[in-house]
Amino acid sequence: MDGALRASGLPARTKAKPAAISPQAVPDGELQAVLAREAAATQRVRELEAVLAERSLAEDGVALTTRLSQLERDLDVYREAKRSAELAVLDTRSVWKHAEQRITKLRESHTYQLGQLMMTGFSSWHEGVRLPARLAEWYRDYRRSLSQPGDLVPAGAAPEYLQLSEIAVARARKDGLAAAERWIEDQRPRASVLSRVLLDLAKQARTSDPAAAVALAKSAAEADPSEGRVKLLAFTLMDAGSIDEAGAILREALKGGASLNATEARRHDELMALERFKSQGIRLPRPVSRKAAGTRLTVLLYVAQSLPYHWSSTSMRTHALAQELASHGCTVRVVTQPGYPARSGGNSRKSGPDIVDGIAYHRLAPIETAPAIIDHYAREAGVALGRAARTLGADIIIAASDLDAAYPAAIAARTAGASLVLDRLNLAAAATAASDKETLLRQADDALMAEADLVLTRWSGAAEALVARGAPPAKLALLGENTPAFAADDKTPAWRSDPALKNRLVLGYIGDPYEDLDLDGLGDAFEALVEGGANVALTVFGVGSRFLKLHERLSHRGLGERVLFPGRPKTGAIAAAFGAIDLFVAPTLADPASSLRTRFELVDALLHGKAVVASDEPVARALLGDAAAWIGEGGDDLAKTLSRLVGDASLRAALQDKNAAQAERWRSLASAQSVVEQLRKIRAVSSS
Repeated sequence: MDGALRASGLPARTKAKPAAISPQAVPDGELQAVLAREAAATQRVRELEAVLAERSLAEDGVALTTRLSQLERDLDVYREAKRSAELAVLDTRSVWKHAEQRITKLRESHTYQLGQLMMTGFSSWHEGVRLPARLAEWYRDYRRSLSQPGDLVPAGAAPEYLQLSEIAVARARKDGLAAAERWIEDQRPRASVLSRVLLDLAKQARTSDPAAAVALAKSAAEADPSEGRVKLLAFTLMDAGSIDEAGAILREALKGGASLNATEARRHDELMALERFKSQGIRLPRPVSRKAAGTRLTVLLYVAQSLPYHWSSTSMRTHALAQELASHGCTVRVVTQPGYPARSGGNSRKSGPDIVDGIAYHRLAPIETAPAIIDHYAREAGVALGRAARTLGADIIIAASDLDAAYPAAIAARTAGASLVLDRLNLAAAATAASDKETLLRQADDALMAEADLVLTRWSGAAEALVARGAPPAKLALLGENTPAFAADDKTPAWRSDPALKNRLVLGYIGDPYEDLDLDGLGDAFEALVEGGANVALTVFGVGSRFLKLHERLSHRGLGERVLFPGRPKTGAIAAAFGAIDLFVAPTLADPASSLRTRFELVDALLHGKAVVASDEPVARALLGDAAAWIGEGGDDLAKTLSRLVGDASLRAALQDKNAAQAERWRSLASAQSVVEQLRKIRAVSSS
């Protein structure tokens, strides 16, 4: 069974060719019957091959061995935890006995005795008469006890921790994590307080500096190695990309009897999935025989989200690609990932596909496994997608190169006898691997690119980077970004006539609230322009908490009458939304991983004829050329760039002229005609 599964492609079984049938020797009716029987037999063979491929995938020897090995480790952990639990029972009994002793000691204390005297002294007049003598006796005994050494009562740790944590976090923001760590260690707090403060600093650094977060979490666990701190250390290591070390620490904690809440159990499953994936790698079934090439290609796009449920760069790009392929004679079907769209209130998803401007969007039924459990998810999603591809008669499956999309698509392409095309939307995996997880993802990325029949690159320079990684140049095809065409909506609001925008130069943004989008810098620059007397307004089309916070901030600063946040425009109103903007502004933070992804929002603005102000980074340069006003790295460079453009109409006009020329160049790059021709050649060769 292991021989049937490898990361690289395997040739399909060689079938004996049927004997040639001479049309002159056989009547037409009989010839057609023979051909029909041959086609039915071929189809039946393909169906049986698909069933065998799915079964071999489920019975993959390497995957089963890896899972068995993990179950054995889990059993060892359980046995150790059981022994720890038995020791914990003994500890509980010891604590119980100690508590009984404490209660006895409390009843012997003077405070308890005084309370007892006062309660019984007023219960009757007889006891009241005896109360003064008893109080005098109690007082003499109390005075004697003062001369004896007493127990020390420790001060509360919570107030001390809260005070030190607040100061340490403030120092970290001002002077850096190293300075904050040195300061808290100089205070010499007790171990429990030091550990909690170091964990707070680790949480602050988890996203900005994973290596520093790991070091702080280790210091916290060493200062006070409690169950919670050890678990947090394991998950911090996991966030930083560690697999082996994080798994070992977490297993030791579980052996010691540590318990996991629901969130921790989910993350534990994700970590175990990464361990299994590291052991077994990409596992693909034996390919099914491919059907004969037809006159019309049937293309299946496999995506994470889509219209009409999500208005985003992903859904816009998908619809544009579907429209472009359909315009070149392809039959296009879009299939979303299992369970999409997730809705509350039960399964309200209607039967049949959604039709958006002639493009059919099909929905796969939910599966039990979450995408983070990558090995199980890929198998289940790949089998479901393969069945959908066979039902829809797909010749080509196109999916994003991200692991959770590309891996199931590769399985589906083999089980359906289809060709695999990966849409390369980012080059983050090309960065130097700095952790276990990054190394693992890069290896998987290379294996999936080797499996693909064609890889689409979305901007110039991406192909060179992939070739440097070892991708064959013949497998690469440049397909520029494009924007979808939607029928105009007659009920579109007149945003340009809104009092906030009317008679003002409008700065704006339309798109997703990416984490690297510098909304704080945009707000600062807008405030500086208004304070400088510029007659400007700001409008942002989109949804998300980051946009909401920017709106609230500007409103609190007294700029509410100059800003408009209409939310997400309908598809038929996107052109009108761009029409309400004079300068499209997209400042971004310095993030190497994000800077290597496509920037659909910039192409969208370019093709809608907008003058663009953007941060100077490689992908933006490749998309816009010299048709943009570039923002430097200085803190106030955005405000200076906008100030020049706002005050110089001729500069804006020159930028608009460059924009038109670049837009025409990009429309030619976005044409899918050459890609469709390559797909036809691939299909003809693979099915011959």
